[in-house]
Amino acid sequence: MDFMQDISAFDREDIRVMLTTQDYIVMGNIYMPSDNMIDYPSVENILFYTLNCGNKFIALKDVTISSREKPEYQPEYIEYYNINLDIVHSCKIVEKE
Repeated sequence: MDFMQDISAFDREDIRVMLTTQDYIVMGNIYMPSDNMIDYPSVENILFYTLNCGNKFIALKDVTISSREKPEYQPEYIEYYNINLDIVHSCKIVEKE
């Protein structure tokens, strides 16, 4: 996927991210309201807006949560998950599997 393409070319729920916290690696699709205020809706702009708009939480769909300390354990699958941005150490856009 070309990350510089216009977001209108695909579904907003196609933006898959990997968030890391102290204890977990969380992968999921960003869940955005349909009427956001982004002037140039590229994938990068949507991610930036989502992480920096002043909200304490973001919503993810189709989520996989893995332990950082014990990667041998089976990851947990969750359909919908809210995560507090105060505990997020890093975030990056990842390709769909």
